[in-house]
Amino acid sequence: MVGVLIGMKLALIRHSATGSRATWMLTGALIGLTVAAATISVATFGFSRPDALMDLLAVVLAIWMFGWMLGPAWSGQPVLRAAHFALEPVPRGRLAVGLLAAAFAGIGALVSLVAFASLVVFGARLGAASAVVAVPAMFLQLALVVLLSRVTAWVFGAMARSRTGAVVTGLITAAMLVLAQSGWLVFIAVDSVLVTGFSPEFSRIIRALPSSWGLMAVEAAARSDWRTAGLALGGLVVLLALLVLLWSRLLGSEGLARTVVRGSAGERVTARTATGAVYRKELRTWRRDALRVQSLVVAPAFAILTALLPLLFGSTALLPFAGALAALMAAATCANLYGQDGTALWLTLMTPGTERADVRGRQFAWLTFVAPAAAVLTVAGTLWHGDQGMWPWALTALTATLGAGAGLVVFVGVDQLVPGPDPHRSKDSPLDHGDVTGQGFVTLFLVLALTLPALGTALAGQMLGVPALRWAGVAVGVVTGVLCHWWLGRAAAARLLTRGPELLYLMRSGRERQAEVAEDTSVLKAMPGHRRALLWACFLIGCIALFPQGLVPLGMKVTGEIAPVWFLALHLPPVWQWPVIAIMVVLGAVAFVIAGGVYLTESRALRARSAAVRREPA
Repeated sequence: MVGVLIGMKLALIRHSATGSRATWMLTGALIGLTVAAATISVATFGFSRPDALMDLLAVVLAIWMFGWMLGPAWSGQPVLRAAHFALEPVPRGRLAVGLLAAAFAGIGALVSLVAFASLVVFGARLGAASAVVAVPAMFLQLALVVLLSRVTAWVFGAMARSRTGAVVTGLITAAMLVLAQSGWLVFIAVDSVLVTGFSPEFSRIIRALPSSWGLMAVEAAARSDWRTAGLALGGLVVLLALLVLLWSRLLGSEGLARTVVRGSAGERVTARTATGAVYRKELRTWRRDALRVQSLVVAPAFAILTALLPLLFGSTALLPFAGALAALMAAATCANLYGQDGTALWLTLMTPGTERADVRGRQFAWLTFVAPAAAVLTVAGTLWHGDQGMWPWALTALTATLGAGAGLVVFVGVDQLVPGPDPHRSKDSPLDHGDVTGQGFVTLFLVLALTLPALGTALAGQMLGVPALRWAGVAVGVVTGVLCHWWLGRAAAARLLTRGPELLYLMRSGRERQAEVAEDTSVLKAMPGHRRALLWACFLIGCIALFPQGLVPLGMKVTGEIAPVWFLALHLPPVWQWPVIAIMVVLGAVAFVIAGGVYLTESRALRARSAAVRREPA
């Protein structure tokens, strides 16, 4: 049974690793091996304070454990699961053992085993006895994370279609985005930890986690404390036995039913206008649809975590911009607004003349949910910061970002629609809702570009020392925001009117329709090599120049809380700092605009080729 299930697992992986999926799998494996090598390198750090090094390694192992536990919320159910054998006369215990063995046959388990070899490296530095104890601890650690992943996969699968599951997934997604953009802070924090160590309370908590029990056994063996070493390894064995028993019981149980949200009597109010009807419908959809709830959670969670991160260095520079960050991320995560509704688009198309009302209603509903949260974060962050001079900056960024986001969520949603499953057929994994990465990046770039006039006005007032000009940035932000909301909404309604039937056909047939053009129709794959290289080069330059080398040092200069770290401008003489910051901001913005232009141009070209193929006679 074990051999058969392992063979099935490998066959499923082999046959599914085609096209862009194979590229993602290879990229993920390389990134995983890089992180695993970094984990091993932690075990080789300076030994001046072994207790601090042990705590640091315990933190890293805890991150691996929580990564395995939270991974199913993002990646969905495993490729081989108990539901596939529901009609087979296989005892539950035997099936549990077979599926557990199959769980170890994969790239993730192999990469994790490499990472847990850090226990052997750490043990070898402590002595021969510790190295010997580290070998079984390494395999027990791997079994622990795999079993925890299977149990949490059932939990997340049960919650996947509920709003609770959407909130959890949104929080995990926000944390992943923050770690991805701010991972460089880890390298700064490591040096500090090795010198000062963690607090005693934190050390006790991190060592009490099951992920640290193997490490505790290795350290106890170095002190010849065999009782503690035995208890630690024995505790892992007992915990694994309990997890196997729990998982075997969960194999045959049903997941939680889909949450049904019923309207109240107070909601049954007839709208007086078509826009009002769409607005009320959208308000209910935002509250009820799990994917919409997830988008609403990601934005403020990302903004709060990003704004709080500089507090590690005693800086509050990003706190006033928490609201603008929330609006920016809300626009990026909601860029596929029409694609999320699936084939429900036909309801709009079957009522001629309602395209404009549909677009406006969606814009107002988006602002209803995003604007209050962003305003609260802006006010709270600016008050926490304490500098009254940050109010024009915070309000300028907020007004410009909200207006640009309200216009772009509908325009990009119509112009760059990505087909996905209908809401009633939604899957456990966010990755099954369509690849909206391109949409998100395009929206992110364009929102940033549209806020430049307002932020540039505030920057000019700051550099010239004219407070009135700084406050004029708020007025410019309001004007540009209103113009973006009105003009982009009008353009979206016009495109919906002209391309409505084509968009509905795309939503109905999805990838089958895309396959008419080419086997792999991803815009990035379809564009010529030199254009793809230009896009990624501009994206990389924009990320580095605009954020860490432009906006972050700008915020530090404005607030006076300067920590040079790796910000180029802050290492230069004061007379050159503002010019370099301005150059970096402009360079990053231009790079993002070029990248967005390349993507939009190639996307339209791909769509035109698709339309040409469809018009050809059979």
